[in-house]
Amino acid sequence: MSAIARMVMRNFYRRAAGDPKRLPWHRDTPPDILAEAVAARNGRGRALDVGCGAGVYTTWLAEQGMEATGLDLFPEALEMARARAAAKNVNVTFVAGDLFAFVPDRPFELVFDSGCLHSLVGGNVREYKRKLLTWLAVEGDYVLGHWGKRHPLDWRPIGPKRRSQAAVEAMFAPELRLLKADVTDFAAPMPFGPMVRAVGYWFRRER
Repeated sequence: MSAIARMVMRNFYRRAAGDPKRLPWHRDTPPDILAEAVAARNGRGRALDVGCGAGVYTTWLAEQGMEATGLDLFPEALEMARARAAAKNVNVTFVAGDLFAFVPDRPFELVFDSGCLHSLVGGNVREYKRKLLTWLAVEGDYVLGHWGKRHPLDWRPIGPKRRSQAAVEAMFAPELRLLKADVTDFAAPMPFGPMVRAVGYWFRRER
């Protein structure tokens, strides 16, 4: 993440003043595709929430019965995440640090990324995949939230990177196979809009 992107994110968290609902991307419920992947595992196994932010989804994963770990770069985010887990009375491990430096003691059965990858505007995609393969167990599930590309000219000079479904699939081949993709188009303010495509991907690691 660039220095400018870090500054922007830190400002979002500081302005939230400990209240996750003040974050522009806040959602109280998990994406349907994440809920499907967790249900397919009967809520069992270890789960990693990459870029967990305020811990909404990390806490939800723990509520489903998974052994959940949340990873984030920003102390302000993790403070909110720990408060949420405590309020929900669930055990969650929260780790402060950069995703490229994170080395777990053993793999996870599920890895969830709701916005880290598409924020790597400056690159590091190959390193991201390399790290993902160290985190995710064989036959494990990878659920990704990413901004999609609605047409070839769907591009903005700032904001999350937009990629086509074909590009995302190719990025993780041959180790990961796409099981499902959910697509939602929504209105967004400029300079990100006027329309944005959100895509939820569910991959399974085959080797």
